[in-house]
Amino acid sequence: MNITDLLNRERVFRFVRFATVGASVAAIDFSSVAIFSRFLAPLVAVTIAYFIGVTCHFLLNKFWVFRCQRSDYLKQLVQYGAVILNSWIITIIVVHLCLSTFTSNVLVAKLFSIPCATMCNFLLMQFVVFRAHRSEPEEERFQYSSSLGESE
Repeated sequence: MNITDLLNRERVFRFVRFATVGASVAAIDFSSVAIFSRFLAPLVAVTIAYFIGVTCHFLLNKFWVFRCQRSDYLKQLVQYGAVILNSWIITIIVVHLCLSTFTSNVLVAKLFSIPCATMCNFLLMQFVVFRAHRSEPEEERFQYSSSLGESE
């Protein structure tokens, strides 16, 4: 696979949708924490908000970002869990490296972990978790209506 194949128009739009989902889920997560922490213990509020965020993240990525129509939900959930675990490991490694080399600010270190974790998440979700069935031709996976009013 060459760089042109990697950066085709659909994949770029898919990455923009992926980033939009990430930002939206962060807003949902923080808003949920703010709401639930008014009447629940902080760790309970964070836990509930986290699961709401992960659920939204999975569903938005499956149906909007990657437009995955596979019905093997359990397999996808297990793979998704592995991707989330992988993201956490990358985050911990990068944060540790940053804290041990050039900063003592954990937020700065966390900020440095985001690009690497995001790219790994996107690629793993694209090619593993939400990939189309191997038997589906590429052309059939991307069916979009034309905005130019062309008749089919």
